[in-house]
Amino acid sequence: MATLGKAKILKQINRKHILNLLREYDEISIAELSIKANLSKPTIMKIMKHYIGKGFIVISGKGSSTEEGGKKPNIFKFNANGGYSIGMVITANKLRAVITNLKTEIIDSISVDLDFDEEVDSVIDKIANSYTRLIDNSKINSSKIIGLAIGIYGITNFDEGIVVYSPHYPNWGKNIKMRDKIKKKISDNIPITLDNISRFQVFAEKTLGAAKNVSNIVSLMAGYGLGSGIIIENDIKRGFHKIMGEVGHMIINPSEEMLCSCGSRGCFEIMVSIERLKKIISDKRNEYPDSAIFKMSDNGNLKNLAPEKIFEAYNGKDKLAVLAVDDIINWLAIGLANIILIYDPQVIVLQGTYIRAGDNFLKQLRKKVEQISLTSVKKDTKIIFSELGEMSGVLGAATYVINRFFE
Repeated sequence: MATLGKAKILKQINRKHILNLLREYDEISIAELSIKANLSKPTIMKIMKHYIGKGFIVISGKGSSTEEGGKKPNIFKFNANGGYSIGMVITANKLRAVITNLKTEIIDSISVDLDFDEEVDSVIDKIANSYTRLIDNSKINSSKIIGLAIGIYGITNFDEGIVVYSPHYPNWGKNIKMRDKIKKKISDNIPITLDNISRFQVFAEKTLGAAKNVSNIVSLMAGYGLGSGIIIENDIKRGFHKIMGEVGHMIINPSEEMLCSCGSRGCFEIMVSIERLKKIISDKRNEYPDSAIFKMSDNGNLKNLAPEKIFEAYNGKDKLAVLAVDDIINWLAIGLANIILIYDPQVIVLQGTYIRAGDNFLKQLRKKVEQISLTSVKKDTKIIFSELGEMSGVLGAATYVINRFFE
């Protein structure tokens, strides 16, 4: 029995290796696969037949015959449309969802509004409806769906599929068995993954984005909240209590008067928030009454002023805008310096609102981090803007499903 078990494991390893080679090289012959995989041609042919039957591999044409002549070999190709993945994210006011093929090419996407105090059962109904709509819109057979991953702001238990607590939806309570509830609403028997949205965002940066193929990454979403995803030695890290990445609530200025949503003072999140940026501007209004910011706002009301307007004034060297944004840069640099010490990443990817502040913002941030970080590491950690925009979470979720499937 032990021998049979080992043979089965070896077969699975060989199948995985061949399929990943096909994903990497797109088109390849049996002879080339035999060399790259160090497997016999008959073994590879058996694997090919298995995956052709599954729809993951197709014959794309004929190769060149050998110098001795003879039959031209088949060229095999990974079939990106042999399966489909669905990724979703739940934010403070939106449910975003995408369906992609096995190369993470978006087939369809939808966005659904969520109320501030929307009940958990209502959100789950919208998840199920979005799942069905994506499949119907794409005219895809649901049997080809390989999985669904959902990212949410808040503390999640990845292993159990539980939302421990979501600050955006306090009326949900604690320890919601979200995955079980979703499974009851979706008739297809597919794997469902639930995790903090930040972990899918950092996974997207590693697989599709600015930190592609980097093994140690921290992504930081900052603006109206703050969360981070952490990858160390190519693995997403969650921690014993599943709270790794909750850097937004590390205290960096205990004397700060503004309260964080968690009830503490001086949290990293509140120190670099858009809310605090606007408060600095409001507090300095009498000192800078002619600031361009007030001319852009509705009768000087900053509440509904888009952050882009503040960044426009900042890049135009408006004195109040520069003062306010520089203060945010200072605290952001302090937080990043701490993150560098704690996680020692190769790359920090900034996501969220401050990307719109532009290159000068990034330049000043890097300069400030260099001034306060350890000399030995300050120049080795790259700080870059994300290139994926608001799609990072859903694309990361969809890509996570695909990678897990092939592993």
